[in-house]
Amino acid sequence: METAMPRPLLSFARITDKAGAAKTVWRLIEDDCGVTAIEYALIVGLIVMAFVALITQIGDFISVPLDTVASYL
Repeated sequence: METAMPRPLLSFARITDKAGAAKTVWRLIEDDCGVTAIEYALIVGLIVMAFVALITQIGDFISVPLDTVASYL
């Protein structure tokens, strides 16, 4: 059994008038390929930003006691 070839998202050869352009734009808007990857990338980015903020806060909080201990040594 043959598998169907995926249709191209954007084919400039088929855009000959405003109706063809409108159809192509609507197909691009409705296409959801790659949406999951973008969502995961945004989630990972937010988690990284939270870790950076947390590490910055912990670093400021711990630096004073560590400087005190270092001065006694």
